[in-house]
Amino acid sequence: MILLNPGPTNTRFMTKLYQWIGSDKCHRESDFKDILTGLQENLLSKVFPEKTGRIAIMGGSGTAAMEAMISSLAPKGITAISAGNYGKRAISILDAFKIEHKIISSKTIDDLSYDENIKFVYFVENETSTCEHYSLKNMCQIYPNAKFFIDATSSFGASDYYVKYSDRIAGLSFCSNKCLQSTPGLGIVIWNEEIRTHKRSFYGDLSKYNIGKLPFTLPVQSVYALKYTVSKNSSNKESFDLRRDRLIKELSSFGITCLNKHPANSIIAFRHPNRSYDQLHSFLKKKGIIIYSGIDGINNSFRISTMSVKFDKSFNKIIGALHDSCLC
Repeated sequence: MILLNPGPTNTRFMTKLYQWIGSDKCHRESDFKDILTGLQENLLSKVFPEKTGRIAIMGGSGTAAMEAMISSLAPKGITAISAGNYGKRAISILDAFKIEHKIISSKTIDDLSYDENIKFVYFVENETSTCEHYSLKNMCQIYPNAKFFIDATSSFGASDYYVKYSDRIAGLSFCSNKCLQSTPGLGIVIWNEEIRTHKRSFYGDLSKYNIGKLPFTLPVQSVYALKYTVSKNSSNKESFDLRRDRLIKELSSFGITCLNKHPANSIIAFRHPNRSYDQLHSFLKKKGIIIYSGIDGINNSFRISTMSVKFDKSFNKIIGALHDSCLC
């Protein structure tokens, strides 16, 4: 199957092999600690190359990482951008931990207004539920004095802004099985070491984590898989941008339209001219292609992710199948 859902997605054969190699390893042995430390240093360098940050790798999903970041790092009075289901999820976490916050609702980044008084902002970089992109570069311009907590679940590995704007990043969270193109099981948080941590939770208390630290058992096999995948992954913002732009151009040529004003490069929303999502999903599944459900309230909408390692090699097959769906 070609998985065009936003993770878990298709992985390399060698990623699967390294996952198998790691399945019979003890997480307290020095050789595993070396593997983990190397992975932590690699990921941390993609945000804070001068090692001015800290990193936590924990067993869990993107939501687990999001909750750990919010519960441990979010200050009282933080502004949360509610731009879709995952922004709303972050607000639910803020409510659960009784962290005082302000909400700004937005459908696209164009809805946000310049404000130099806001000090801390939480936002989703690629909002999976709407497929809208909130550029860190533009967010820094809209809120010139703010530091940002970023849900990078659907963007880490598809964005190259982090190092350039590292002085504006308070923290970001993501997972192993989306744009990094590895297997599920790991939630990851990277944060500025100057940000104060709060002991609002136990497992998600980020003060317990850092390079070389292993406070709790990790899914060892997922660490081995991600260590290999990150070392071999050549995908970046440029390659993800190219996939998005090619996809939108090709599909528009036979009447499948993009629904996004600022489409994310890892997942894009479309409207089919004559098929419902269920009809299209069934049609494509028979051809070995899995798409994702559409946007609430928009008929014939569906989503396509560009995260799969099979995406580039299968591009012509994907386009051909979607073209055929418009003819039947």
